[in-house]
Amino acid sequence: MHLSPEPLHSPGLRASEELSFGQHPDRESRARGWLRAHRGLVSVAALSVLLLAGASVGGWLLYQRSRQPLPPPEGPWPQTGYLTVFLCREDDPLEACRDRGGITAEEKRAVEAVLRTSSVIKKFRFETQEEALAKFRATILPKAMKEDPSRAALLKDVEAADLPASYRGTLGAGDWNTVVQRLERLPGISNSYLYHENFWLGKTDIWIPLCPQVGSYLVQCTGHGKATAAEKQAILDRIRGLPGVDVVYFEDSAHGLKVFRHFWWNGGGVDNPAQVPESFYVKFAKPPVTRDIAKSLAGLPGLAGVREVLRSSG
Repeated sequence: MHLSPEPLHSPGLRASEELSFGQHPDRESRARGWLRAHRGLVSVAALSVLLLAGASVGGWLLYQRSRQPLPPPEGPWPQTGYLTVFLCREDDPLEACRDRGGITAEEKRAVEAVLRTSSVIKKFRFETQEEALAKFRATILPKAMKEDPSRAALLKDVEAADLPASYRGTLGAGDWNTVVQRLERLPGISNSYLYHENFWLGKTDIWIPLCPQVGSYLVQCTGHGKATAAEKQAILDRIRGLPGVDVVYFEDSAHGLKVFRHFWWNGGGVDNPAQVPESFYVKFAKPPVTRDIAKSLAGLPGLAGVREVLRSSG
């Protein structure tokens, strides 16, 4: 079979010539002609390369940004909350109760009258000393044993007589100051506390505080000082590796102080942000097991603890 040469102007040969410029003057001339004739195609190709490169860089930046925690949400800031009124007990060392004995039945009725007639108190209940002891042994003591066994050992001998009876109520939005003023005039009360609902409740599931700069009472942070940037990053990386993580927030000390002062109706007596820990708050796709998370983060330097975000119980 005779194979004739490919025609000079065949599409295949023209394409190969167009794409094989080489260094020959004629080829360079054809190259300039080809570029002029296909300037639009070249522009599109160049733009495509730039777009792909931009998409690659942008994707990397988005990925890196997605790995960083979000700032705290702007709100909402809870306007409802709780009230606890502690009553004088026998041999009470607090100044309001010293040398006077426990609260009398008449004084209790006066306290109840104030609570019953206040427009911002939605409901209240009386907690006996025995009930306070049961709650102490079920919740506070186990937590103290875990965080500071040496201190908790002193709490094992606490009895009902060592704890005050109290009134605990639920507060709606309104003028809480009026309630405080009325209670302050009554005898038989050792102290009372009003506090808002937890800012982070409903927004996140787990609170992960870091070692603060000053004033730490946590055993994990004794002699440590403020968590370093490297320690924070290591903790964040470990958080990101937990299953089911949906959103991670980072709260700096300034926002932490704002939350603390909002929680306590009277500000809580803390003004120095350095006393408030920076924290990670984590939202999971489904309710997590706090114990498992604590185990996954255990031993990381700069970590102050792992806590469930709980309702502020009255």
